[in-house]
Amino acid sequence: MSHRRIGRQFALAGGLVVMAHAGIAQTDDQAVILQYHHVSTQTPPVTSLSETSFRLHMDYLAENGFTILPLEDVVSRLQQHEPLPDKAAVITFDDGYTSVYDTVFPILQKRHWPFTIFVTSGLVGSNNQLYATWDQLREMGEYGATLANHTVSHPYLLDRPDMENESAWLAGVRQEIEDAERQIAEETGQSHKLLAYPYGEYNQEIQTMVRNLGYVGIGQHSGPINATSDFTALPRFPFSGIYASMNTFPTKVQSLAFSVSKVYPNDPVTDNRSPGAVLTFGETQSGLAQLGCFNNNEAISVEAVGDGSFEISTHSENKSRRFRYNCTAPGGDGRYYWFSIPWINPAVQE
Repeated sequence: MSHRRIGRQFALAGGLVVMAHAGIAQTDDQAVILQYHHVSTQTPPVTSLSETSFRLHMDYLAENGFTILPLEDVVSRLQQHEPLPDKAAVITFDDGYTSVYDTVFPILQKRHWPFTIFVTSGLVGSNNQLYATWDQLREMGEYGATLANHTVSHPYLLDRPDMENESAWLAGVRQEIEDAERQIAEETGQSHKLLAYPYGEYNQEIQTMVRNLGYVGIGQHSGPINATSDFTALPRFPFSGIYASMNTFPTKVQSLAFSVSKVYPNDPVTDNRSPGAVLTFGETQSGLAQLGCFNNNEAISVEAVGDGSFEISTHSENKSRRFRYNCTAPGGDGRYYWFSIPWINPAVQE
């Protein structure tokens, strides 16, 4: 059964619901994208969750009315302003690890659910104990899995060798993307032009190139997606390590997408450990009176500055290479609107 057939089957089962929560007027033509890496207890905890935890996640989705769709179908519908079912979700895995084939594939096959694997093409075949083989990827693709782009070598795209100029650096990034897409197409017959940025890192120059090449870019900052989302940097909810807990899983997957018309600055790269930002919402949304933003789970300053705009600031310093500000507002029925502002400080080495 093809991935598109699976997607249509589940879409028909899901129906369409239109809601307005907390005075925020918008339809629920939106989805959440779930991000996983390893499903194993034998791999680094920070990028892993156990098979038991993964099964609990899938059980929750099945028992709470979620419709699981292929990523490319969700992206296409949102871009074309076509309806999606309430509680639409996409399941994705980064890097193409063996646990996806050994553990995940049988679980999702039994549910007839589609999923996406972002393949680091140059690592396939490098270590069959760690990465799925091309034969295994082809088998999952024939079932209906989407096999998409995660570059050739999984580099830090923002890092530049000494003295490398802007043109040479960007050409190298482009080669990482296009060579991976070519190899995946040659090995599997799939080419969707869906790119997951390694480590969730990108900047405005990369986004412009991705757009011009006809790709959809996908990050690792959290939040649901809708038609107003930036299709060069779509958010996903990462579920591994401490973030795999069932205490927070329901809130994340049930979250609702704000309509955001502008984010300033529009480049996530910063050398400021306490950067400020301005969010502008696309329509009058009275529920924004309860807007709250958080940095490392601590509330930070949110000030309305007129015309649906809010200035966000903090005095807390972030010492990590990647961090984010998460903004939420009550959405009724126990659900929350959610928007994440990602930041990347390339000067911090990992």
